[in-house]
Amino acid sequence: MSYKVLVIPEDFTKDEHILKPLAERILQESGKPNAKVAVCRDPNFGGIGEALKTERLRQEVIARYPMVDLFILVVDRDGVAGRETALGQIEATLQGEFAGSGRRFVAGAAWQEVEVFILAGHDLPSDWSWQEIRADPDVKNTYFQRLAATKNTSQLPHQGRKKLMAQAIQNWGRIKSRCPEDIGSLLSRLATAAQARHGSS
Repeated sequence: MSYKVLVIPEDFTKDEHILKPLAERILQESGKPNAKVAVCRDPNFGGIGEALKTERLRQEVIARYPMVDLFILVVDRDGVAGRETALGQIEATLQGEFAGSGRRFVAGAAWQEVEVFILAGHDLPSDWSWQEIRADPDVKNTYFQRLAATKNTSQLPHQGRKKLMAQAIQNWGRIKSRCPEDIGSLLSRLATAAQARHGSS
């Protein structure tokens, strides 16, 4: 049986081009190279406020997709210090409801927005500070747009997120080293989550 994974973004329209290849690479490293990864499009929460509603996640995602083995909620941190705590509470609640089923629910935040994963995999101008990039709560409208302009992808759909992420993911080691707070946390938890169903592949 295949191992089915559903990535839940706060808004799939742009984020799916980043989160799908990212999840596939994390799962590969976590021992599930053949996992079937999809991004949740229905519902499209359209914003973080809705994506963090446990009841919506329970009724509109988990109940709607009973065939999924692993749910991964990934939202932007947006510089909000308490966001990790809120996500931890959501994860604990929904994972608790999966007790004994072999299914898993994991929640994490991109530090500070998912576009940082693209930036992490690219060679950046020498005058850019990675510490400043990581601290910027509006990184997609500052550094990412500048990268898209440099790479001549500004006129592509979603400013070339799909193309730029495909290039970035080739530098996986760099992404991991630059993003320990988010990628490192997801890796440590998914390494366990991917083994939740004994004998699945």
